[in-house]
Amino acid sequence: MTKISIIIPAYNEGKRIESTLISLFTTFPNEEIIVVSNGSRDNTVEILKTWKTKHSNLRYIEFPEKLGKGGAIIEGLKLANCDVVGFLDADDAFDLNYIKNSLFELSQYDGIISSKWKGKNIFQVDEPIVRKIFSRGWNLLIKILLDLDYYDTQAGAKFFKNEVKNKIGYDFISKGFAFDVELLHKMKINNFRIKEVYIPSKFVEGSTFRLKHCKNMFIDLIKIWWSK
Repeated sequence: MTKISIIIPAYNEGKRIESTLISLFTTFPNEEIIVVSNGSRDNTVEILKTWKTKHSNLRYIEFPEKLGKGGAIIEGLKLANCDVVGFLDADDAFDLNYIKNSLFELSQYDGIISSKWKGKNIFQVDEPIVRKIFSRGWNLLIKILLDLDYYDTQAGAKFFKNEVKNKIGYDFISKGFAFDVELLHKMKINNFRIKEVYIPSKFVEGSTFRLKHCKNMFIDLIKIWWSK
């Protein structure tokens, strides 16, 4: 039986981490769940401590400083040793049953990435209009600079075989929101086969992404492009 490590980067997720854990343990009751508290200043860690007493397959790491989304995922990857490794955003936005079913595709592919946009137009995606516009602009930049032909590079639900992690390692330029792009770029240049799958999702208030992060994302993207 294939075992799965699921990494959750968590920054000040006290208001919703519990509902996310309920969803995860309902859908993946026997899999390894690794939550990386990324400089949280609220009660995220206290909630994780309580859940740990009831779920032996829950692991969590607490970092006092903010690592960034990518930095938190990298730390989780260092701990993950199951056959399949992946990460999900802490907002529980994606339909986990669809994700669970999509993992069967790993019999033919090395990685599966979830997409809000595949087969959808701008009116069918459940996000604020400003985020939609940024998403499509960012997607175009990715195609031009890195030749990554995906509808959605930023969806916070990506899974891959453990051998992928072992091959690409932990040396990433981006520790922030451009981490997803760099991960896909590394997978591409190492000739791993990736399948993009549409997964139903909902917009959840409380996202840690802000438009002010766009500047750093663009800087990281240029660095990734320059290093290729």
